[in-house]
Amino acid sequence: MQVGAHGPWVGTLGWVLVVQARLMPALPTDTVTFEHCGQRDERLQQKGRIVGGQPGNSPWTVSIRNRDADLTGYEVQLGTLFRDPGPGDPDQQTIPIVRIVCGPSESQLVMLKLARPAALTRRVALICLPPERYVVPAGTICEIAGWGETRGTADSSVLNVARLPVLAHSECNSALRGRLKESELCTAPLRAGVGACEGDYGGPLACLTADCWVLEGVITPSRVCARTDQPALFIRVSFYVDWIYKVMKMG
Repeated sequence: MQVGAHGPWVGTLGWVLVVQARLMPALPTDTVTFEHCGQRDERLQQKGRIVGGQPGNSPWTVSIRNRDADLTGYEVQLGTLFRDPGPGDPDQQTIPIVRIVCGPSESQLVMLKLARPAALTRRVALICLPPERYVVPAGTICEIAGWGETRGTADSSVLNVARLPVLAHSECNSALRGRLKESELCTAPLRAGVGACEGDYGGPLACLTADCWVLEGVITPSRVCARTDQPALFIRVSFYVDWIYKVMKMG
């Protein structure tokens, strides 16, 4: 993750969650419901830098920038599809960061409080948080988004989105020779070589559940981009959702 660069970080209204136990049994999707979150304008989809991805709308993806050495120089940019948006971008919102809260030990998560709530638009939307300890069913289609390295597979100047299927926890643990942590989840490797790369770390893994987009994972650094022979690892947000709510409640 590159603080002050263009790595996408995951946003909620007024707060931003970024990368710095036991598993709950998978719930039937008809028992999971959400309100007032996880919706986007699908007309903006085409079907940042994701290997094998395409330009698309990920309204819960933001970019953090720094203007000075101290906290007063940090701000987030929301709503723009461009890695380096111009001053005339009509959808762009820039909001200063006023507080940083580090996550539980070894979680690699950080919460950033914004100076003011973001305005919800067709390019800025709330993403749902999963139930505590929720396990995403195998085969669920999820999306990653970012402005990271594309290895020549896409336009590096715009936000790119790619879809990946979730891999069962047991299958992923077997593929990783028993090294999978309970706080992690995996997506299956694709032969086409689709996945996150440098500059995407800290971005969202958004999964469609009960007709709503849910923040199920956070992209973590990997030595190799878009591997075709190994699952991709993500931080499991449901493992830390109780901490997330506690931080937001503190205000």
